[in-house]
Amino acid sequence: MRRAVKTNGGTVPALLLLIAGYAVFFSVVALVRYRSFSFHDMDLAVINQNFHNLSQGILVSPEYGTPGILSGHKWFIFFPLLPLYLLFPGPPLLLVLQSVALAAGAGAVFLLARKMLSPGLGLAMAFAYLIYPALHFVNLFEFHPIAFATPLLLFAFYFLQQRRWGRYLLFVFLSLSVRQDVAIPVFALGVYALIAARGGPDASFWKRWRWGIVPVVSSLAWFYVCVSLIPRLVAPLEPEKTPEMVEMFFGWLGSTPGEILRTVLTRPGYVVRGVFIRPKITYAWQLLSPVALLPLLNPAGALMVLISMAEGLLSERFTHFSIRYQYSSIITPMVFAAAVLGLKNLLRWLPFRKTAGWAAAAVTAVAVITAWSFGPIPELPRQFEDWRFTREDAVRQAMVNEIPPEAPVTATFAFTPKLSNRPRMFFFYHLYASARRPDWEAHVPVMQEGAEYLLVDFDDRLTFYDFYTPGGDRSIYSFLREGEWELAATVNSLALFRRGGEFVPGLIAFEEPARRWRTAETLPDLEIAAASAVPGEELDFEVLRFSANFRPRRSLPDILMLVRLVSRDAPGRAVQQFLMAPYRIYPSHRWRAGEAVSLTANILVPEDLPPGSWDLQLIGLTRREGLRLPPEAAAAFYRHFDTAMALNYLPRAWGIPPGQLLEQHQILTIPRALKRP
Repeated sequence: MRRAVKTNGGTVPALLLLIAGYAVFFSVVALVRYRSFSFHDMDLAVINQNFHNLSQGILVSPEYGTPGILSGHKWFIFFPLLPLYLLFPGPPLLLVLQSVALAAGAGAVFLLARKMLSPGLGLAMAFAYLIYPALHFVNLFEFHPIAFATPLLLFAFYFLQQRRWGRYLLFVFLSLSVRQDVAIPVFALGVYALIAARGGPDASFWKRWRWGIVPVVSSLAWFYVCVSLIPRLVAPLEPEKTPEMVEMFFGWLGSTPGEILRTVLTRPGYVVRGVFIRPKITYAWQLLSPVALLPLLNPAGALMVLISMAEGLLSERFTHFSIRYQYSSIITPMVFAAAVLGLKNLLRWLPFRKTAGWAAAAVTAVAVITAWSFGPIPELPRQFEDWRFTREDAVRQAMVNEIPPEAPVTATFAFTPKLSNRPRMFFFYHLYASARRPDWEAHVPVMQEGAEYLLVDFDDRLTFYDFYTPGGDRSIYSFLREGEWELAATVNSLALFRRGGEFVPGLIAFEEPARRWRTAETLPDLEIAAASAVPGEELDFEVLRFSANFRPRRSLPDILMLVRLVSRDAPGRAVQQFLMAPYRIYPSHRWRAGEAVSLTANILVPEDLPPGSWDLQLIGLTRREGLRLPPEAAAAFYRHFDTAMALNYLPRAWGIPPGQLLEQHQILTIPRALKRP
């Protein structure tokens, strides 16, 4: 007993240090990203707005822009978290809570492994959990309530092993409250409990099987309530029926859960062919290899893992079978529970009976190797550089501060987390992508009528590259014109509009004053007039106000115009801004022959720009002809092309240097446009 206490005394402080270290580190990472506008998807903003609206008593969405916890996912876990949210409302609390909750799962892993194996192996398994690649990706990808399922399910399994039935049921029902698809791992837990059921020879049927029956029945009933009963109740309150998630993600198997089940049972060969594809095999490997495939050594545990993986393996949406997204949250707890069971079996077999120390070392080594091989840890140093708070981020924050706290707003993704503590918020990508997504067209008139401010980064990665939409510029221009939007502020690719009495876009105009035109330096089909660059201020930031008039002699290709400041005192030194806001509103390939187009942009002057005289060069980038590209890259390049995409997205996606994709043209030069003392 004394030896056990001494051993525990060493492992528990180490465990607490690991948990605290994880929670603090990932909380800091999340808060750094939040400060620097480095969350690029919609999830954090949508979920925080749900919390905000719930704090105001809004459960169901009566209109677009105010999501509710009964629309889409069923997030009843919000209710026990709401008192804390009322004290600290906003995304920072949610981000910290997510990191703390995921860290707490290590405590359940430790307790489980300590009970079934030893304190040393408990610490090794907890360490493996805390550097598990899928766990890190969940923590880094926005905020999702489903992350709370990981510690809740782990503690449910631990209390099942402890035979503490009250706590077991509490954590089972808390797990179900997280989201409707947590019914899958709860069902898997019930199946395991049925297989492992214990009872005396005279135990009644109910006493022997009840701890498996309760989660099985509860999960099925809860899933029915979430996917069938609640949608029928809230349907009259929703503005329009959108495709069900079951149909969108599992349509290859059927449009309803019943059809999917029938397909699985009656067409096994068809299902197997859809499951045994390379991405899904990789997905399974990346879930199981960090725990040395130990779940496979316990059949009941392996079945529990397989059932929990069903959502990902049967889905046709790539995010479902990738560890880089939140969906692994319901699989991770079952992987570690089954890994402890598998390790217990391994240590029972000869010649492994007395090798607990070696087993702990092996578990730790495999966890470290896999975390480094396909986890996010090796990329974090580079990403910290991307997440630093820049001068342009300070401009973003100044634009956010210009919007009243309760005013309805439409914004691109990176802005939305800091704008989500308000009743109504709309996503700009619904507008931009409506040309290719008819089901999003219904959002456009609602945001046109409801929003009072429009805040756009016209270089937003997800909106304009991942969701690139040919024709999206027409939707933007029509929206601005029909809504009588007036430009309030612009810097680089950022633009803040407010509802005005007339259409004043500020970034583009079509009046043709009487002036002398001249041919662009290296683009003979383009004429230029009245080019100027004047130092000024925008939102208290130093900018260079650039404007010029352009007139094409004939139809032009897609030209991305970028500004370059070139030092006259230090040859070779230059500062470049890659994208200006007008490019996304009225691109050059829309210009008509003989039409005069005036473009205006405020170029942010770097705070650390060296003293001296600086020339302004306007550079045009166009698609390079005669390219030889890999077939898939060529398809993306020619079917979904704009020059900004070739400069940003394609190099990331295919590793092709922009110089191979684009040609550079000198359009004009303004000597000594800027002088720094």
